[in-house]
Amino acid sequence: MKHLLARLLLASAAGGLVFQSCAPARKPSLTPDMSEAHHSLSVGDFERALDSYATVAGRYPENRSVRKEFARAVEEIKVRADGLFQEKDFAAAEKTYSLLLSNFPRFSSFAKSLSFGRGELSRLIGECQKNLSERRARQALAEGDYLRVLEGFKSLPPETLRQPSQSAGLRRIMEETRDLAGKAVARKDFVAAGKGYAVLWREYPLAQQAGIPLSFSRNEMEDGLKKCRVQLTRDGLDLYRQGKLKEAIAIWQGLLEFDPDNIEIRKAVDTATEQLKTIKKE
Repeated sequence: MKHLLARLLLASAAGGLVFQSCAPARKPSLTPDMSEAHHSLSVGDFERALDSYATVAGRYPENRSVRKEFARAVEEIKVRADGLFQEKDFAAAEKTYSLLLSNFPRFSSFAKSLSFGRGELSRLIGECQKNLSERRARQALAEGDYLRVLEGFKSLPPETLRQPSQSAGLRRIMEETRDLAGKAVARKDFVAAGKGYAVLWREYPLAQQAGIPLSFSRNEMEDGLKKCRVQLTRDGLDLYRQGKLKEAIAIWQGLLEFDPDNIEIRKAVDTATEQLKTIKKE
């Protein structure tokens, strides 16, 4: 009798275990963790903030509070960008507007509720670029980065280039670049001169779009470019014939900075480089 009772108790316990194991598991109640997103937004790391909000929104696509919080953060970033614009910090404002524009596909679930759209962001980016065009050009001139000196103006539409403030700025920069290229020739810095002549020859149509007269022609810039190309080619050959391969390569690489499609010089650099490797092995 005792053995029978023990078996019944064991069977009952086993049955209970089976019953419990078959019961559906309770789903843990998960609360979206947006602490990282909040922190990034508060310290002005907008790119990381948008990444964090988008990640949380992707995990909880049906959570309205998450979408609402994401939208609120996007509006706050736009307000901060507007503040930078009003303070005339156009570089920071352009960066922030561009960040919002590039992330706009992430806002699809609430884009219609935003107080702005893609069009407004594009317009504001254009305004920033307009205000930064001459400033960026002068920075490039100061750094000797002549090949990038007109990048700010290139991004502007023709109708903006024709505005008096922009066309006058473009004329000043192009004339100054020509003067600096001439001074570079005088001190025999043919790489710097070549860069100046190259960018003026390449971007000369900008002056035509802006409707401004220049004191030099495109053909003159082409002539200056050719003289720099010929001089650097000769200088490199002279060094090459003297067996100064490393110096010759450096000269030719400088030429390629403003004349990257020069196949003959590229071949000369490759040949001299291989010869230099052979000499080092020996």
